[in-house]
Amino acid sequence: MLGLGFLNSVFLVALTAIALPIIIHILNRRRQRKVAFSSLEFIVEMSKRRMRKINVRRWLILLLRTLAILLIVLAFARPTVRGGAALLIPAKAARNVVICLDVSASMGVERETGTAFTAARELAEQVVDEAGENDLINVISFSSRADVLFDTGTRSKQTAKSAIGDLAVTNEPTAVAHAVETAVGMVEASEIAGGEIYIISDFREPADSVLAGRVPDDVRVVLLPVYEEAVDNVSIDRVFIPRKLIRPGEVIRIGVALTNHSRTNAVNFSLELSVGDKRKAERVVDLSPASSATVAFAVSINDWGTYRCRVSKNRDRLAVDDDRFFLLEVSRKIPVTLIRGRRLADGGKQAAAYFYVEKALNPRGSGEGEFSVSTVDEEEITTASLLGTGVVVWTDPQQPGPRRFELIKRYVQGGGSALIFMGHSRKAFWRDEGFLHYLGVAKAVLKEGVEEQRFSSFEQDHPVFSLFNKEELELLAMSRLRSYVAVSGVAPDSVLAYLASGDPGIWECRRGKGRIIVVAAAPDLPSGDLPLSPMFLPLIHTTVSYLASREGAGFHLENYAGTDLFFDFPPGGWGAPRSSLRVVNDSGFEGKPLLYESPHGDTRAMLERPREIGFYRLLAGTAQVARVAVNVDTRESNLNPIVFDDKVLGSARLVDTSVDFAENLRREKQGREIYAFFLILAVSALIAEALLGRKA
Repeated sequence: MLGLGFLNSVFLVALTAIALPIIIHILNRRRQRKVAFSSLEFIVEMSKRRMRKINVRRWLILLLRTLAILLIVLAFARPTVRGGAALLIPAKAARNVVICLDVSASMGVERETGTAFTAARELAEQVVDEAGENDLINVISFSSRADVLFDTGTRSKQTAKSAIGDLAVTNEPTAVAHAVETAVGMVEASEIAGGEIYIISDFREPADSVLAGRVPDDVRVVLLPVYEEAVDNVSIDRVFIPRKLIRPGEVIRIGVALTNHSRTNAVNFSLELSVGDKRKAERVVDLSPASSATVAFAVSINDWGTYRCRVSKNRDRLAVDDDRFFLLEVSRKIPVTLIRGRRLADGGKQAAAYFYVEKALNPRGSGEGEFSVSTVDEEEITTASLLGTGVVVWTDPQQPGPRRFELIKRYVQGGGSALIFMGHSRKAFWRDEGFLHYLGVAKAVLKEGVEEQRFSSFEQDHPVFSLFNKEELELLAMSRLRSYVAVSGVAPDSVLAYLASGDPGIWECRRGKGRIIVVAAAPDLPSGDLPLSPMFLPLIHTTVSYLASREGAGFHLENYAGTDLFFDFPPGGWGAPRSSLRVVNDSGFEGKPLLYESPHGDTRAMLERPREIGFYRLLAGTAQVARVAVNVDTRESNLNPIVFDDKVLGSARLVDTSVDFAENLRREKQGREIYAFFLILAVSALIAEALLGRKA
């Protein structure tokens, strides 16, 4: 069904001119006096037949003249036609007008006439100006979220324009389809049927695969691109830091991932790394068109503490992705969480497995050594127990269970490290095959009462054993095991030490970003005399130090603007009432975090979708509990325009905003002009009238 409208409907008044040819025709009719001649009576009948033909021709000429005038008037009224169910709506009929304004990070790009967002606001105000007096106007500011500015809409154009003027660019990514979905829901909930949805955005890559999905027949979606040209941009995408504990004076390598989004131009720029308030390093970087690279900085920090760090580059037209914030923790001690498995079972005459490990890590019990040890019972493991920069040591696990297994799995997958001593109880393995398989084992059998079982070989190139000389390894091999877990299915290249029986004695598993080292026996006397060996303490120290200081486990975990921000509490809680908790950043923002219990039983704090980038601190009163860095999602950094094919457009219509925007908008609102078609018909009618007139 076609809907017909007119851009200059005032010309329709001239339709009264179609009466002119009719009046002229009536006035020009000749009234003849009839005179009868007897000699001509025989030709009367023939004359009547001829006059009938002449009268038909005259009526056709009158019709063509009238039609020509009608078509010329309609052509000057600039008729438009629009397909579908959208029929001509009277000028005074109310309708919904929803303006969706993109406030994502890419809208902050600098152009010759200001930012893209400045131009977007001007377009939005023009859309408001073109709305009818009775139209119900609403505005949605959208990025990854869609915020509705008026609950029920407004008919005041000034109110709508004032709300548009108060909007500002955020640091969040774009989700156009979500904005369309929200706008459609508003139109459907309105008392006014149907309407128009205007999406004002830069429509950069990558965008939604389909901009307008399900749209009712009485709702039109119109896309208004702020600008069309591609914009060159270089972004700092990610920061690679060693997922490790950094010690004072240690040289570490920090990697920075960069992308040149320009498809045609190479770039040269300066990149610098700052630690705290001091610039630590600087590099000059060259990038080819449409290329990525990773630049490494070698730095060392002499004093322990947690440092706020930033990687920066020369400012370009999109400044928000020219900085990357992250934290570095330099610790004077290695945090160790010692998980206690099997308890004393003989009235206290025999020390539990964790006793010897605890003594090896903290011989004096004063906390003055290289390791900071905190102990927790197996059944009391929480997220706060598993420190991301430290090492978990689990002695003689009994019943890992689904909850504890999931905690350890999540901890290791995220980059944590663990040293696990397999214990005496079969329950730990027969009841939870998933845990067994996670340790790289296909099958496990507990062997007890074994005579003279020793270590037979060591992987001397591995960091755990590379510091030991031949005599020290021989001394370690003299230790006897009387009880251990014989395993099968362990990958040969992951075995660090074999037993004389051919069974793996020590092996390493890499899981996600983290690692686990597994020892086949418990560190207690019922399992053998390994805890009494002079090499037991060096073995524990080198293993834990390796797990804490291992290199390169991937990206530094980042938080993005526009996504929920989480804070983990340190062991022991925060020592203040919950009501005193607050989140602040360097720009003066202050928010109240939400506290909740995770499925794993630990308490976390969450700040809902912060919009600013930089450093955020969780405070309890005036004491700092935790802090994190927030960055921009560099999916917004590609400033090449999207290709508007049929799949991307869906049911939406595209309007040119580069020139004559108001005219193009009116045309889109009313439909496609067809005045030329009316003029052709009018000329055709006049030609036909002229030909018939010559024969009259």
